[in-house]
Amino acid sequence: MVIPRSIAVLLVLIPVMTGCGSLLKSRYAMDDPVYAEKYQDGAEKGDLAGKLKQSVDARHVSGLGGPFVSGGAQFRGKGESALAGAEVGYESYGSSWHSSRISLSGFVGHEDWFAGLDTGVRLQLPARVTPFVGVGTFNGLSTTREDATDDGVDNDDDGRTDERGETKTEPDAWLSSVYPEVGLHFWPTGKSRLTFYSRYLVTTEGRDSDDWLTGFQYSVFSR
Repeated sequence: MVIPRSIAVLLVLIPVMTGCGSLLKSRYAMDDPVYAEKYQDGAEKGDLAGKLKQSVDARHVSGLGGPFVSGGAQFRGKGESALAGAEVGYESYGSSWHSSRISLSGFVGHEDWFAGLDTGVRLQLPARVTPFVGVGTFNGLSTTREDATDDGVDNDDDGRTDERGETKTEPDAWLSSVYPEVGLHFWPTGKSRLTFYSRYLVTTEGRDSDDWLTGFQYSVFSR
């Protein structure tokens, strides 16, 4: 397939101009030895297809591993306040198309919180900018919402006591969830990655406690 010259130039310039390395080079991942060995000579000046290939190729990620930090928000249903939190963990690439991760996670809201261990796997294309899909689990401590229509207390601070549907927050011994995940990876350099993700948490507390969690992740990898 022949790539039109104008489209090829655009596809080369976008990843080059958004990278954290040299703005004049398409070889964005020369800080990684595997990528650097493969593209040490680089494409010829007029070889637009070659420059495009080296500007989007991320097959070098196989075997990389490193720490990450992320932050996000968990959106609750039925008018309840969102939770904000963070994760600190480690992610590794078993191949250029899949990775696994483990982290400590904690989220806090107006009345609710949860904290524990999060694990997951992701599948993606071996490209500098790529969508991904994944699946994960969370297991840890949390608070839970219980019925409070007859406890004689204004639990939601609305000036009314024991109205229909009123709930209260109580400590809960354990929370487990599984979730599908979708998102987008971008590699500014050969050893750093930015990630946007969204997860739908299916919890052991019932479908009324299922929530969306959306966040960003920054990872630094090494061999």
